[in-house]
Amino acid sequence: MIIKSNHHLDLLKNRRQLTNNKRLTFSQSNKIRKRGYLLGLFISTIGILICSWTSYKTFKAIKYKEKLIIQAEEYKKLKSTYSSINADLKSIYKVNNQIAQGIIGTRSGSALFLELREKLPTTIQIISINAKGDELNIKGKGNQPNALGSINSFQLQLENSFLINKSSVFMTRAWESKKNKINSLNFTMDSRFSNPSSNILLANYEKLGSLGLYKRVTLLKQEGLIK
Repeated sequence: MIIKSNHHLDLLKNRRQLTNNKRLTFSQSNKIRKRGYLLGLFISTIGILICSWTSYKTFKAIKYKEKLIIQAEEYKKLKSTYSSINADLKSIYKVNNQIAQGIIGTRSGSALFLELREKLPTTIQIISINAKGDELNIKGKGNQPNALGSINSFQLQLENSFLINKSSVFMTRAWESKKNKINSLNFTMDSRFSNPSSNILLANYEKLGSLGLYKRVTLLKQEGLIK
């Protein structure tokens, strides 16, 4: 015999009772839906703002990079122009310096001959003088048997010359020769010209009595072409 139950089993009601949840009404469903919409809108807005900020920063970085590239190209051009101008200035300075050195006479024959006349021992005879740029080559000879001592004395005197770089004086060759029964010791001596200051030049040119060179140095110093 089958017995029918007088009540229907409400599974959803039992589940709510077990979980202590209230039954959702239509208004409550609308509230939850609205909250979901608002939360979604908020999250979307945050996402859009983040994307917009990222896009702005990216755009700004791209523009800054483009600006840097332009500035880098300008820098390269300026650097190239500067290098070219600097090379031209060095060339002009070199030419002016050579002209000034020629005018003040540190490599001229007159100043050198006057200085050698003061420094040369009476037992030494100069055969040739060759000046090329900063280099100076002197060939000479001395009478034996005391020629070597005289040559050494001449070398020391040359090292003390205001025209010559002290550490550049070397006797590069020496050999004996005989002419008319007279024994001689020939030699070659290499050295380099120095770059003395105008005060040293003026003092020495005045001492040597070279008034022409003295006036040249004075004028160049007044024009600021030499120190």
